[in-house]
Amino acid sequence: MLEKLKSNNELLSNQKGKTALDEMDILFDYLEILDIDKYCTFDLSLARGLDYYTGLIYETVLTDTDKVGSISGGGRFDNLVGMFSGKQIPAVGVSIGIERIFNILEEKYKNSPDIRSVETEVFVAVIGKNLTKERFKVLNELWENGINAEILYNENPRMDKQMDYVINNKIPFMVFIGENELKENKLKVKCMANGNEVMVERGKLVEEVKKLKENPELLKVEKK
Repeated sequence: MLEKLKSNNELLSNQKGKTALDEMDILFDYLEILDIDKYCTFDLSLARGLDYYTGLIYETVLTDTDKVGSISGGGRFDNLVGMFSGKQIPAVGVSIGIERIFNILEEKYKNSPDIRSVETEVFVAVIGKNLTKERFKVLNELWENGINAEILYNENPRMDKQMDYVINNKIPFMVFIGENELKENKLKVKCMANGNEVMVERGKLVEEVKKLKENPELLKVEKK
């Protein structure tokens, strides 16, 4: 397209037209050097409605879907900054269509088991009442050792509410605190992927969780 326009004498006789083609020539040289020219097309039908653009305008589209149109757009505006600063500062800007991108990602990954809405690795659950202090102790211990963990911020959360939260947010591990575990100075760790559980010594929780994060298959079914 650019080569064809550069051979048009009528266009070249217009100073603004010639300047635009010279700038496009420079642009495509850079695109070729950066090896991204294969992702770009020169589209004369492209138009943007804002009159502060003074040169190149552009839009970005995803080539594997046409459901949302462009996902970003912008261009060159050499005079806009000067309107507010009193100085003529060349500028190029772009805006991103966040909602459109989110819609695409949601559609693409809605059935993917690997996409989670939280970074939580361990959920600290309680079996019984009045164990908030113990929950906070375990929670803080995990945090201090770089393990993403959380709890439900209720005084005595029901087990079904805790399980629902873990399942809905696809949290991979649960640590259970109960009266029996406290008496034995142990904690129960459950892998949500396979349902297996293991009892660990209270002082070895962080060590065991780090191992299980790397190798969840190490969990063995607890014998009753």
